[in-house]
Amino acid sequence: MRLFRTITLMLVLLTAVPVTVVGLILIDSTVEIVKTQTWEIQQERAERAGREASAYFENIIDDLDLLVSNLDVADMSIDEQQKLLGFILQKRPEVNIIGFYDHYGRPLRNLQAFDSGRILPSELAGHQQKIGGIDLRRVEAQALAFSAAYEIHRKARPELEIDARHETAVALLVRVQAGGAAFLGMELSLEPLKRLVDRLRSSQRGQLLLVDSDLARIAHSAGEHTPAGDIDALDGQLPRLLGPLADGSGSARRVSGARPVRMPDDRELLVAYSPLVRPDWLMVSTEPLDDVYKASRRMFWQVLLVVAVSLLVAVGLGVLFAFGLTRPIAKLVRGSLAIARGKFGTQLTVRTRNELSELAHTFNYMSNQLLYYDEQTKELVASLEKGYLETLRALARSIDAKDPYTAGHSDRVTEIALQIGRELGLDSEQMKFLRYAGIMHDIGKIGIRDAILGKKGRLTDEEFELVRQHPVIGENIIEPIDFLQPVRPLVLHHHEWIDGSGYPAGLSGDQIPLGARILAAADTFDAVTSERPYQKAVSEEEAIGILKRLSCKQLDPDVCDALIRVIERQIAGEAAEA
Repeated sequence: MRLFRTITLMLVLLTAVPVTVVGLILIDSTVEIVKTQTWEIQQERAERAGREASAYFENIIDDLDLLVSNLDVADMSIDEQQKLLGFILQKRPEVNIIGFYDHYGRPLRNLQAFDSGRILPSELAGHQQKIGGIDLRRVEAQALAFSAAYEIHRKARPELEIDARHETAVALLVRVQAGGAAFLGMELSLEPLKRLVDRLRSSQRGQLLLVDSDLARIAHSAGEHTPAGDIDALDGQLPRLLGPLADGSGSARRVSGARPVRMPDDRELLVAYSPLVRPDWLMVSTEPLDDVYKASRRMFWQVLLVVAVSLLVAVGLGVLFAFGLTRPIAKLVRGSLAIARGKFGTQLTVRTRNELSELAHTFNYMSNQLLYYDEQTKELVASLEKGYLETLRALARSIDAKDPYTAGHSDRVTEIALQIGRELGLDSEQMKFLRYAGIMHDIGKIGIRDAILGKKGRLTDEEFELVRQHPVIGENIIEPIDFLQPVRPLVLHHHEWIDGSGYPAGLSGDQIPLGARILAAADTFDAVTSERPYQKAVSEEEAIGILKRLSCKQLDPDVCDALIRVIERQIAGEAAEA
């Protein structure tokens, strides 16, 4: 239990410090995320309100479409059509006036209906004027169109037992196919829509507005702490705030979004807007930018407080418990690092009377097992590599054996390349892969016909092109062998020239791998000092002259100089023996 309590407290320390550091590092980006989310919430508020307002019109339009599409209005008598209009008027209390219109937008006689207990016949003419102002071409193209919203203010008529009428309305014209009737026109009350917007409400100091295509306010609601002056001020600023959202015709663009806006008194608002499906109106939600960022500021100070408390707690616990755990854990860490570096068999001595001692014994056992398995694995890998190499060496020798003039070529090139590598100071890993590459540099010739390889005379252009493919063939042969992957570029590019005129890729300068440049020099030296059907072997002294002429053109000058130094030492050694 003592170790359990110690580890528990240490975990508190090890978790508190990273959390504290991460909290301090990421606090700025987190605040930005909170601000972005607040913007998105404000925009979602406008979009939700826009969907609710759109649904108000869509429900009415869907009901009308259902009635008209399911009833054969064209075959109805005038009385039946009047009854249909009366039914719609009764079913949809939002509809004040409804009637059929001909192809020219003129009202059809005896096919107008309205609530005579609330609307005067004289008001019917005003409604028909609004209908006449709707563009019939737009109705034909879109199946329906709205007029601009308008206010109705009428005093009470006690003598007719009709109350005063104060409401906002909009005229709607819908395309129908009903005999002589081409359109169905109606006046919709927007009072239910105003009540809907009022119920949606915004935040404590925010506002929610429904504006028409001319950016005039239709409906409005404000938070309970919104100053009265803000409501009036916002009305006057709507054209400036939302003007960029309207095109030349005054129609709201069909986009939603949010952006900060500075008011004339230098206060900043976050204005989010969302279009209705129809008509072309906007739902606008506003909130003071200070309120929008209030949550992010609060989060900043809360995180800062948590960071400070975590630091104090972490430091106190660290001082109290670190000493008892530091020494044995440090030993375990050092042992683990030794294992990670390949020092299998590392042993630890931890003199404690708790579970750490058992952990040390387990570590020692694991280390011994890893040492045993590592030795077995190395032996297996060495055996596999040896088998691969012997197979490839046999292939290389079989290729050399096809032509008595090239017998032993691969072995000689390998030995020369290794001498150059030592002269250039290559490390053991580079020397190992250079040895493999020397053995296999011409293995691709296994894919070239014997008639071409053993041809005594000059090769044709086609035959020469086939021979030039042997580096690519060789690279493809060793491609599946994992431990020979570093050798592939050496085999592929050992015939590249330093000036870029070699093959198969036309590489130049340092683009050619160093090992390939070394093989090119070794291959060239063996070629000029060996007897061939198309040339006589030259002496080592003559070979030095040839190498100097090829330096900087065909051969890397540094590699060429290293090879010349090797040859000169050999000549000097032979002279001393003589």
